[in-house]
Amino acid sequence: MATHGLRGGMGAPLALLALLALAMPAVPGSNAQVEASPSPAAMPAPAELRPEIQRKLEDATVLRDQLAGEENAREFTPEDKALALRQSDLLVYIYQAELETLSEQEAAIRTRDEAEAREAAWSGFDQPPPYSVLLLDDLQDALDAARTKTAAFESAQVQLQRDALRFEADAKQEKAAARLAAETAERARTPEDAAKAKSNQALAQLRERVTDNRLAWTGLELTLAKTRLETSKSEAALLQRQIAKARGHSSFTLRDLESVQERLRQYQQPLEREQQSVLADHDRWSKEREAAARALQQAKAGADVAKPTPDLDALAARLRAADAWLQTLRFRSYAVNTTGAINRYLSDLWNQRYILVTGADPEARRRALDLIGQSIERLQPVLPYLAGESDLAYAEERAQAARLAKLQGNTDGVRGYEQSAADAYRARQEANQKLRLFVDRTERMLRRWRDEHKVQLSTLGMEQRLGELLATVSGIGKSIWQFELFAVDDSIEIEGKPVAISRSVTFGKSVGAVLLFLLGYWLSGVVTQRVKRALISRFGIDPPQANLFRRWLRAVFILVLLLIVLDFMSIPLTAFAFLGGALAIGMGFGTQTLLKNFMSGALILFEHKIKVGDIVEVDGIVGTVTDVDVRSSTVRGFDGVETMIPNSTFLENKVTNWTYTTPKLRRSFKVGVAYGSPSRRVSNILLECASRHGLILDDPAPFVWFEDFGESALIFGIYYWLEMHPAMSAYQVASDLRFMIEKRFFEEGIALAFPQRDVHLDTVRPLQVEMVPRRT
Repeated sequence: MATHGLRGGMGAPLALLALLALAMPAVPGSNAQVEASPSPAAMPAPAELRPEIQRKLEDATVLRDQLAGEENAREFTPEDKALALRQSDLLVYIYQAELETLSEQEAAIRTRDEAEAREAAWSGFDQPPPYSVLLLDDLQDALDAARTKTAAFESAQVQLQRDALRFEADAKQEKAAARLAAETAERARTPEDAAKAKSNQALAQLRERVTDNRLAWTGLELTLAKTRLETSKSEAALLQRQIAKARGHSSFTLRDLESVQERLRQYQQPLEREQQSVLADHDRWSKEREAAARALQQAKAGADVAKPTPDLDALAARLRAADAWLQTLRFRSYAVNTTGAINRYLSDLWNQRYILVTGADPEARRRALDLIGQSIERLQPVLPYLAGESDLAYAEERAQAARLAKLQGNTDGVRGYEQSAADAYRARQEANQKLRLFVDRTERMLRRWRDEHKVQLSTLGMEQRLGELLATVSGIGKSIWQFELFAVDDSIEIEGKPVAISRSVTFGKSVGAVLLFLLGYWLSGVVTQRVKRALISRFGIDPPQANLFRRWLRAVFILVLLLIVLDFMSIPLTAFAFLGGALAIGMGFGTQTLLKNFMSGALILFEHKIKVGDIVEVDGIVGTVTDVDVRSSTVRGFDGVETMIPNSTFLENKVTNWTYTTPKLRRSFKVGVAYGSPSRRVSNILLECASRHGLILDDPAPFVWFEDFGESALIFGIYYWLEMHPAMSAYQVASDLRFMIEKRFFEEGIALAFPQRDVHLDTVRPLQVEMVPRRT
C-alpha cells in the first residue's frame, strides 16, 4: 500500500486499499495454492522480503505483457482476456506498492532506532538553567505535533486491521471460487466446455493471487504504521522529559519578551505587503469583471438566442472566472486582515503572559488571566466559520471540476477561463487552510498559557495561593457587580438643547435597589404596625378598620419607596411613559371592579356581618373566614383549601353565616332499617350513639324522628347539635356516628335495609305454548 502519499501520512494508502476493495469483487470458490501473507507480528525484515517480491513482480509483468499481446495467453477466452489483463495490472501495481512500502519500512526503522537512541541518551540540555520560556514553547509545540502523529498512526492501525479482516474474508472466497473452477474444468466433456472451464480456472487463480497479495500488502502497511507509531511515541517521550526539565527551571525575562515582540513586528510587515497585493489584484479583477459583463451583454444583444455561439460560452466563462477570483480575493483580504489583527493583539497578550509569569500582584495576574480567557472565547467561533467557508469553497471547486470535465471539442478559450476559475477556488482553499492553521495554533498557545498558570498555582505556598484565591474571588465579584443588565435611554437639556444619554443598569445597582427596597418595605411594616396599634389603643378604632387603614398607609409608603429606588438606579420616570396610554385604558376597565370590591370590603368591615373566624357558605364554598382584605376575603374550606373570594360576592350573592349569632349548628342524617325491626329499639340505639359522642352537645339534646315508611326500609332521622369552630369537622362527626350505629345494629341483630322486590306469578290460567318454525 505504499505510495507517494504514504510519505506524508497514512491517508492515501488507506484510500488506495479501499479502491482496491471496490475493484475486487468477491467470487466464491478456488483450488489454487495461496501465496504467503505473513502476520504483522511476525513480519520478516524488508531485506528478506524484497528479492521474493521482486521476482513475483517480474513474473506478474511478464504475464501482463502476454495478456496485452494479440497471440499470447491462449488459455483465456476472448471474453476473459480483458478481465485477466485488468487483474494482472492490479497484481503488478500491488507488487510495486509492496516494494515501496518495504523501502519506507527500512527508513522508518532507521528513524525509530534513532529516536529511541536519542531518548535513551538524553540526560539534559547543553546550556545550564534557567531555560527560556520560549524554549519551553517550542518543545510544547513539538510535543503537540508528536501527539497528533501518534493519534493519526493509532487510527491508521485500527483501519488497517479492519481492512485486513475484510481482505482475509475476500481471500477465502477467492480460494473457494478457484476450487470450484478447478472442479468444473475436471468435469468438462466437450472441447468447448473444457476451454471455457480452463479459462475460468486461470482467471480465478489470478484473482486469488491478487487478493492474497492485497492482504500481504495490508500486513506490510500495518507493520509500517506500527513502526511509525513507535517512533512518534519515542519522540513524545523525549519531549515530555525535556519539557519537565525545562519547566522546573524556566524563566521569562524582559529580553525574551522583547524578542517575541520583534518577531511579531517582523511578521506584520509581509502581511501588509500581501494586503497591498490583494487590493491591487482585486482592483484589476474588478475591471476585468466589468469588461467581461459588458462584452457578454453586447454579445447577447447581437446573437441568436436559439443558437448560442462559442463566443458567448467564452464570455460567460470569462465572467465566471472574474467572479471566482473576486470571491477569492475578498476572502484573502479577510484572511490577511484577520491574521494581522490577531498578530497585533498577540503583542498585548504576550505582555499579559509576562505579567502572569513574573508579576507579583495577584490582582494584576488575575486580570491578565481573564484577558487570555476572553481571547480564547473570541477565537472559538472563528474555526467553525472557516470550516463552513472551506466546505463552500470545496463545493464550488467540485462544481468547477465537473464543468471542466464536460468541455469537448475546440474549446481552448473556454477551457482557459474555466481553469482560471478552478485555480481561484483552489487559491481560496489554500488561504482558508493557512488561516485555520494560524488561528488553531494561536488558540492552542493561549490555552497552554492558561494551563501553565494553573500548574504554577499548584506549586505556590499557602499564603500565595490564598492571595491568588482572594484576587480571583474579588475579580469575579467585581465583574458580576459591574455586569450591565440593560441600558435606559434618557434625554437631558444642556444649554437649551436636548441631549440623548444612555444610563446603564448594572447588577450592583440592581442588588442595591433590591436591598433598599427590602429595607424600606420592612420599615413600612414596622411603622404601619405601630400606627395600627395606636389607632386601636388610643382612638378606640376596631381592629379590622385599623388594619384597613394600615394597609392603605403601607401602600403609599411602598409607592414612595419605588420612586426612591428608581432614582437610585438612575431610571427616569420617562422610561415608563409608554405605559401612560395603556394605564389610562386599563383604569377605565379595571377601576370599576377594583372600586366595587374595595367598597364591598369596607361595608363588610363596618357592618360586622362577616368577620374573621365565621363559618360561611358562599358561592358553593363552605369554610372559615381567615382574612378580610381590601379587595377580597379568604375562606379556608374544611378540606384545608383556601379560596380568595371578591368582596362584592358577599354583597351580591346569598351568603350563609353559620356562626353569625351563635356557633351552635344542627346537623342530621337518615338511617333506614329493614321492615320488621323493633322501631322503638332502633330509636333508643340512635339516641344512645348520639349521646356517647363527645362532640355532640347535650343542650340542645339530640333527638330521633321516625320519618317515613320507605319503599324498602323504615326511615329514621337523627338530629344533633355541634359547636362549630375552625377545628371542627361536621363530616367527621357524622362518620363517627355511622360507625357507632352500624356496630350497635350488628350487636342487636338489626338489619340495615336494602332494595327489595316481590314477584307474583299468575297460575289461574294455563301457559300458552306455540310452535314457531325456525327462521333460515
